[in-house]
Amino acid sequence: MPLVHQFTINENTTLLVWHITEEPHELHSRFLHRLTDLHYRASLQNLHWLASRAAIAACFEKGSIQVVKDEYNKPSLLVDGVHYHVSITHSFDYAAVIISPTHDVAIDMEKFDSRIERVKHKFASDDELRFAHTHRQLTLLWSSKETLYKFYGKKAVLFKSQLAVDEFTETDLRLSGHIKLADYNRQLSIHVHVIGEYCLTYIVQ
Repeated sequence: MPLVHQFTINENTTLLVWHITEEPHELHSRFLHRLTDLHYRASLQNLHWLASRAAIAACFEKGSIQVVKDEYNKPSLLVDGVHYHVSITHSFDYAAVIISPTHDVAIDMEKFDSRIERVKHKFASDDELRFAHTHRQLTLLWSSKETLYKFYGKKAVLFKSQLAVDEFTETDLRLSGHIKLADYNRQLSIHVHVIGEYCLTYIVQ
C-alpha cells in the first residue's frame, strides 16, 4: 500500500500522503467500496481523485464513508453519520488528505518548480517579493496561499491582496498567514513539511 507518510497532528487530526503507483482499477477495487462521493462527475480513470479517496478510506478501518460538499464545493465527510472536517490536495504522483472530527483543516501540496517565477506577480504582493527570491520560497508562498484559500473555503478571493504570508526562510516549518477580507479577517499558523521535491502546507484550527 503506497501510503508513504502518516502524521498524527494531534489526538483528533491525521494527515496522510499517498504515492500514486496503482492503476485506476486497483485503487477502485481495493479501497473505494466503502466510500461514496455523489458530487463526482468525472471519469474513474482520474488517478488523483481515486488516490485521494483511497487515502480517506485508509484513515478508517471500518464504516461507511460519504464525501459531501457545501455550496462553495468545500468537502467534508460523514463516517457512519459522524461529521469530519477534511481537506484534499494532489500534485503529480502524490495525493494527500488531512482529516479531523474536531478541527477545521486545510492542506496543499506543490512540487518545487522554477517555472513558478514566471507567474509570481499574479499571486505575490510587492512586500512578499522582497523576501521570496528563490523558486522554493515562491512555491512555499503559493502553497501557503492555496492552504489559506481552502481554509476560508468561500471562493472569490484575491491571492495577491487578500491573502498574505509574513516573511519566512526556506527552512521555516511554521509560517504566519493572513486572510484579509472586509467581513472576515484571520491570522493563522501554517505548518510546513518538505517531502523530497514537494512541499506540504497545512492549517489545523
